[in-house]
Amino acid sequence: MTRVSKYSVIAFLVFCWLVQAQAQTEVQAEFDTQPADSIVSNSLYVDYSDQWLLKLMTVSKSNALEIINRNSNTSLRLRPLDVVSMGFGFNYKWFGLSFGIGIPANAADEKKYGKSERVDVQVNIYSKKFVVDAFVQEYQGFYVDNVDKLMQWDEPIEPQRPKMHAFSLGLGAYYVFNFENFSYKAAYIRNAVQKRSAGSFLLGGFYNLNSAGFPPEDKASFVPNYFPIEIQQSIPIEEYFSRNVGISFGYTHTFVFFKRFFLNLSLLPGIGAKSITVHRDGIRERKNSLGVLFNSRTAIGYENKYFLLGLTTYAITGSMQFEEYEIKPSTSNLKFFVAKRLDFTREKK
Repeated sequence: MTRVSKYSVIAFLVFCWLVQAQAQTEVQAEFDTQPADSIVSNSLYVDYSDQWLLKLMTVSKSNALEIINRNSNTSLRLRPLDVVSMGFGFNYKWFGLSFGIGIPANAADEKKYGKSERVDVQVNIYSKKFVVDAFVQEYQGFYVDNVDKLMQWDEPIEPQRPKMHAFSLGLGAYYVFNFENFSYKAAYIRNAVQKRSAGSFLLGGFYNLNSAGFPPEDKASFVPNYFPIEIQQSIPIEEYFSRNVGISFGYTHTFVFFKRFFLNLSLLPGIGAKSITVHRDGIRERKNSLGVLFNSRTAIGYENKYFLLGLTTYAITGSMQFEEYEIKPSTSNLKFFVAKRLDFTREKK
């Protein structure tokens, strides 16, 4: 798309390594990396990895950016036009795959929010003891999501930044301490069932790369030039690029109630070394300091002998301080699915 395309090459190599050198065409994949970890049963959860799990789903992914001037208490939020994908997937043993087709935005939404182009690949690797998350996102076409907080705006369309692009790459790996009694797969893949409430502390590390800006031939500020001058002067940033590497420590817990329902809540804050380069007022500046990252997950589901359903959310939000500015890139994923387990081995018998 623009100059960030060179990072897509690096991202693609990382992605290929993550899926263990197997050629894939999917937009989302799920793995249990140790086949020997499959088929585990105890008093708190039972693993059904030996059965086929077929899913129908809707998925909504997004990439957003917020820039805050702490001195003036001014906040600018930018996001793309959200697109929902319809798809299907399956899981069997250690392997899972999901395919989705984006539903085109209607003309009214495109007129109000503008068009957005995107490349969005997310991978989740699950084993009994570890969880690995990876994503590559490249978006172009954003709009100002909080214009009513910044100025009087009576237009039928939102302020749009069609040339703005954003790139994000992330990799995180976490160890599940209470793996004997708690199953992440039961909440987020559903090829296992958590029979009784349980939780676990998590410990891991992360690497994130983020950038946003405009093409060299179309330099502009994130704030549109028709906004009040005080808003433009408060957030004069035109471009930024950051790297963040660190450690994360958190907790996850699944609550089981009425036998057939469950709710999982996970929070994994992290802190690490951060390098950020900001281009403002025609000057490029770089700063090294500490950066924080918040990784959150939720899952809610229901199951009976005929079908199961679930709703999962996944979000990563960074927070980087640069003088009086706080830059907060974020990525999110919301998925709803209906699924069915099939035991072909038993049917053959």
